[in-house]
Amino acid sequence: MKSMLKFKTFCRSAYALLYVIALVFISISPKTITTHINGNGMADAHGNRFLLLLAPLLYTIVVELVIYATKRKRTKAGLKDVNFILASEYRWIGALIVIFVVFVIMMWIQIN
Repeated sequence: MKSMLKFKTFCRSAYALLYVIALVFISISPKTITTHINGNGMADAHGNRFLLLLAPLLYTIVVELVIYATKRKRTKAGLKDVNFILASEYRWIGALIVIFVVFVIMMWIQIN
């Protein structure tokens, strides 16, 4: 389905970028990172630095579910052959950008 190529490329390149960011953070982080911060802002749980890969993994699952839902919506509406990104897809892109930024900030906080 060539019509969704731009949307899928954007979404999948975002999670590829998140994996790269996670690998960079892993390379500069200490062996043990913070995995939980209590209500007072104090770290109360620690874990292996490779736990930073959980955020990109979760993001990958969310992105693939969004792609599936968008593809299904296009098929239902008879818009499979439309060659541009629909308004509802731009809303998904906005939501995915917000989640991306939150995950990057979360990983940064974990290594500092």
